[in-house]
Amino acid sequence: MKYIESKDVELKVSFVNDLDKEIISFLNSNDGTIYIGVDDNGNVIGINSDKTKDDINLKIGNIISDAIYPNPRDFIDFKYNEENVLVIKIKKGNKRPYYLKDKGPKSRGTYIRVGSSKRPATEEEILSMIMDTRKYSYEKEESEEQNLHFDYAKMISKSKNIDFDERSFLSLGILNKENKYTNLGLLISDENPIVVKFAKYDNKLDFLIKKEFTGSIIKITDQILDYAELLNTTSAIIPNVGGMRIETKSFPGKSLREAIINAICHANYLKPSNIKIEFYDDRVEITSPGGIFDGDLNLILKGYQTFRNPGLVRILALFDYIENYGKGLKRIQEAYSKESRKYEFDVNDTFFRIILPDLNYKNINEQKSDNENGNKNGNENGNENGNKNGNEKINKIEEEILKEISKNPSINLDELVSLTNKGKRTISRYLKELQNKNYIIREGSNRKGKWIVNIAYKNMNEQKNGNENGNKNGNEKINKIEEEILKEISKNPSINLDELVSLTNKGKRTISRYLKELQNKNYIIREGSNRKGKWIINKNNIKL
Repeated sequence: MKYIESKDVELKVSFVNDLDKEIISFLNSNDGTIYIGVDDNGNVIGINSDKTKDDINLKIGNIISDAIYPNPRDFIDFKYNEENVLVIKIKKGNKRPYYLKDKGPKSRGTYIRVGSSKRPATEEEILSMIMDTRKYSYEKEESEEQNLHFDYAKMISKSKNIDFDERSFLSLGILNKENKYTNLGLLISDENPIVVKFAKYDNKLDFLIKKEFTGSIIKITDQILDYAELLNTTSAIIPNVGGMRIETKSFPGKSLREAIINAICHANYLKPSNIKIEFYDDRVEITSPGGIFDGDLNLILKGYQTFRNPGLVRILALFDYIENYGKGLKRIQEAYSKESRKYEFDVNDTFFRIILPDLNYKNINEQKSDNENGNKNGNENGNENGNKNGNEKINKIEEEILKEISKNPSINLDELVSLTNKGKRTISRYLKELQNKNYIIREGSNRKGKWIVNIAYKNMNEQKNGNENGNKNGNEKINKIEEEILKEISKNPSINLDELVSLTNKGKRTISRYLKELQNKNYIIREGSNRKGKWIINKNNIKL
């Protein structure tokens, strides 16, 4: 048997004093297995002494019965395998949070599993576990604000001929049996305190549009859908053959609407965070506070229905914002089913994010004529550089600027002026030229941002004659392991080494080697630190 550490496997050479914390982290996070008698490299050491086995069994028994609360006995099983390795199998508990009995349900006593290691849970994560497992209903709680008005909801209901007035408030859950307004009533009211943030950024991540929507959640929904539709532009082309006009929406079908409605329906409104709708050049990201309620993504995509806010879902359905329960994510999948660029669902216990690629960004930037864009195959004759501006030459000043940026992506204007011995206006002008040529991209603000050198410049430096494929490694084949790694990275750009090892069932050294190979081929780029960074797939070089 192979032993490899991952998000659901922990290896220990021998019994350790913090084993109770490791067990708690699995109880609070996901099913997992702890192997005692195996080193970090997966080598079997074993536990061969009967006396040692008896001592460990006693200690684990004490952990289960005395150290952890609530009692986790039904979720833990342990025994020795044929290699004299102690195998402790732990299931995710149904009375979370589990914690050290002598510490209580606080950060110092409550642990969760993150990647291949444990960490203390935050107060917010502990509260979230309590609410999820105790089936706490934010909607049904009595609102602290009782002076509520429903002018907007009534106006819309009248225009749609919907029965919505004080007589229906009890049955809808807006009022409770004590005739008090609930938190659901607060959400629907004009006094709703929830703020939804809406933004559109340029390619430098500066704001083009920045808005905050307030008021009744129904009003917020209307305004966001209207603004989003304005940004869901349509492109049109007439092919040379046939002459039929082909129109492409930036976000196909009902994908954009469904993603927005999903965020509003299923947000955890108890969390001190906002729903955010953010439009970038190449995508839109729609983020709502709170992970999936009572289930997981795979179950949801198979049709399992779970509602954090069932009352809100019911009212939004009454107002015709929802056509069929539980079909939103399915519609997003269907909308992108025939597209090369795919949606992403980024899910954890803290937030749910839907990322929709802008198909018109693809049309503008990837579907240029062969004489302009050699990205696909580096031009049939290999005479052009594979990127959009492969034929545009750069002068000595621009080359000097690019070299300095390559050395230090965080370099600022004053430092460039000093290093190049040129005037500020000159450097500013050439920086603008390099951006226009797509050789550099500015990410973040002028003060704290950084420069990203486009692969076009790197390829131009490495393959000046452009006789090979337009991108440096466009003709280099990738093997099955590399392809598997790229697919996992495309699903989860924040994936770490241990998770890749687990998902591919390959050794840590093997995966490390192939990651290095993919970086050398310019198929992937690492952005940020090993712990908190992410992978970027260079889609100009490869199509998954």
